Amino acid sequence: MTVYFLRTLLPIENGIPFYGALAALWCMQPYDDTTKNNAVQRSVGTLIGAAYGLVFLLIFRLINISVPMIFYISASAVIIPVIYTTVVFNKRNASFFSCVVFLSIALTHSFDNDPYLFVLNRVIDTFIGIIIGVTVNDFRLPIKHDTDTLYVSGIDDVLVSSGSSSDYSKVELNRLIRRGVKFTISTTHTPAVLMNIMKGVELQLPVIVMDGAALYDTKGKQYLEMIYLPPDVSYEAERIIGECGLHCFVNVMLDTTLLIYYGDFRNQAEKELFESYRHSAYRNYISSLFRRTDSKERVLYITVLADSSSTAMLEKRLREQLGEQIRISISMSEFDGFLYLKVFSPLASKQNMMVKLKEYAKVDEAVTFGSIEGQYDIYINNGGGNGTVKKLKKICRINGRDFKE
Repeated sequence: MTVYFLRTLLPIENGIPFYGALAALWCMQPYDDTTKNNAVQRSVGTLIGAAYGLVFLLIFRLINISVPMIFYISASAVIIPVIYTTVVFNKRNASFFSCVVFLSIALTHSFDNDPYLFVLNRVIDTFIGIIIGVTVNDFRLPIKHDTDTLYVSGIDDVLVSSGSSSDYSKVELNRLIRRGVKFTISTTHTPAVLMNIMKGVELQLPVIVMDGAALYDTKGKQYLEMIYLPPDVSYEAERIIGECGLHCFVNVMLDTTLLIYYGDFRNQAEKELFESYRHSAYRNYISSLFRRTDSKERVLYITVLADSSSTAMLEKRLREQLGEQIRISISMSEFDGFLYLKVFSPLASKQNMMVKLKEYAKVDEAVTFGSIEGQYDIYINNGGGNGTVKKLKKICRINGRDFKE
């Protein structure tokens, strides 16, 4: 609007601020690259639409036709070559703008005394809006971010409070990552669950998954580091689970593919779990009838889904018979009254995998975010979510690192 006011001081036609405002608003996007892409599409669309509009006016002035209905029907027909031109130039996303600009010229100003000046000002208005929109969108306060420290966050009750990350969190995390902040995830979830929860977040670094049993590259979709249960320990744990009358899911790495072997389900929760996840592109469920157990089999961990009393009994038996040969993790499940019990190698921990992660990230220092007091640098006790992202934004700013408050 300020630019429009300044244009009114010039001794020429000054255009209409409405069109410039539309162009500026269209260019406002969460990320710089989408802003520039929209600006290009709007520019191309405006030029194509204005060119057709100018030719349209010239032809009808030349043949001296002034019947409005003929103008309107002819303009409707010209929409076809307008759209086709954007297809020929491989600018399909610009079709809408081309049509809008053409119709605004052909239908609104065909009978003006000087419609050609409107065409020129229509183009100028659009480019003024594009320049202002891109400038505002790209403006950044002179804030420096710490790009030498690794920031690692948990997910449940830390980064996510309602099952999936919010749009705000996704946009702000992507902005930090694009500015060079080294951010990644450490979770008890599998890559399948992680990719679903964090869909839309442009993670560049590997993530710690399966409670420290593996390091996963979300970009290359491959496992980088894995810590396995010794075969004899794995078989003994499965035997004990069977003696307790329980069923288990055995997570095995075959080359670079994670296979999940299952047997006869013992409760409804296991059946629902299987039905919910068996179609996932990141999970490969296979009946234990086709399992080839030998000394070369690589078991990442074993999962049992059972009620609390059965879980307590199984945990006691496993600790009594296997002791320090295993690490047991117990957590709540999404099924009422049921718990997850997972059996890992004692070396499979988030702390040990953090050492590997720092090597991949080429950093010496890391700051961790978690919901268990005393185990993380940043304790999140408010349920997590957007608040965690806001705290991360504050901490990773240079001279804003007083996080042990």
